[in-house]
Amino acid sequence: MDAESALPERARAALARLVEGNRKFVAEEAFDADLSTARVAQLAADGQHPFATVIACSDARVVPEHLFKCGLGDIFCIRTAGNTIGSGELASAVYGCAHLGTALLVVLGHTGCGAVGAALEPGDHGALEPILGKIRAAIGDERDPHAASVANVRASIDALRAQPDLARLEAAGALAIVGALYHTDTGAVTFF
Repeated sequence: MDAESALPERARAALARLVEGNRKFVAEEAFDADLSTARVAQLAADGQHPFATVIACSDARVVPEHLFKCGLGDIFCIRTAGNTIGSGELASAVYGCAHLGTALLVVLGHTGCGAVGAALEPGDHGALEPILGKIRAAIGDERDPHAASVANVRASIDALRAQPDLARLEAAGALAIVGALYHTDTGAVTFF
């Protein structure tokens, strides 16, 4: 990520942890995150203190906890088809960042996204239209699926930055909002 050095210290540390976890995922290193019953008991007693909030697509291939080699309580994860942002996602992001205190908010899109692909196709897709309408607005005239996925992530970032609580946190240096793209063919995540 080009502007990584400009991130607040806690956000930079959180991003470094995600980058390292994804490196381990791609290298097929052992999953060493804490999934123990002792960790379950600790989280029940002490509550959650995640280090990052991640808004990701609901796609079954895109599981942030696995892609970043994280354990229970590490990531506050919000999942929605096409990683789109609606009122529920905004409220959840505010909860993760303002209430739980995560310093990094990541919008994680991916290649081969079915929602982005459907938005690129003409026609009415029934119940999917509320999501596809958001994606169509985000991608505009873009026809390349990869570029459309990136544009969709950027539009979600813009929606998050327009939310007053998140904007205040980011302006105060208590939060960084970044985009990322998971490459379904390699397992690698690139941040931007």
